[in-house]
Amino acid sequence: MEKPVTYSLWLEPTGDVAYKLQQRIKDLSKKHDTPVFSPHVTLLGGLTASKTELVALTNTLVSSAPPFDLTLTKAGYRNTYYQSLFIHVAQNEGLTNLHSNACRLFDCPDEYKNEYMPHLSLLYGDLSQQQKERILNKIGREFYIQFVAKKVVLLQTDGKPKEWKKIHTAMFKEK
Repeated sequence: MEKPVTYSLWLEPTGDVAYKLQQRIKDLSKKHDTPVFSPHVTLLGGLTASKTELVALTNTLVSSAPPFDLTLTKAGYRNTYYQSLFIHVAQNEGLTNLHSNACRLFDCPDEYKNEYMPHLSLLYGDLSQQQKERILNKIGREFYIQFVAKKVVLLQTDGKPKEWKKIHTAMFKEK
C-alpha cells in the first residue's frame, strides 16, 4: 500500500526578518553540509487528508484569526534531525489560539496538542551536542527577533526539504 502524502502548516516571516533568517539558515547549511529550507514556525505537521480538504481547512482556520506577533527568543537544540538547532518562539494568545483551533479543525492527536513547542529551525541534521554548542557559541543564544505572522502556508512535506512544495497560502484577515 502506498504511503499517504504528508502536509504541514507553517507560519512564515516576511520582509527583512525572513531575508536575514534565510541567510543565516543558508550559511549554517553550507558550513555544515545540511539541507537548506525556508524559515518557518511549524503550526502542525504530519497531516494526511486530501489536498482539497486541507486547503479548505486552512482557509477556515485563518478566516477568523487576525495577524499576530511572534517573538523568537532563546536558541535550543534536540537530538532530532528536524529540530537539530532552533530558536524558541514565545507562546502568546495569538499563537496559542491558532494552534488550538488548528488542532480542533485538523483533528490532532492529543499528544500533539499537549506537546507543542513552537520554534524556528536554523539547522537540520545529525550533529553532535558538542558541534551544536560550538555553533551557539559563535552565533549566540539569545535572539529576541519579532515578526508579524500574516499567513499560514500549507506545504507538502514528503521527502527531503528540497522536494517540499508550497501548496496554498492563506492570509490572516486584517481587523
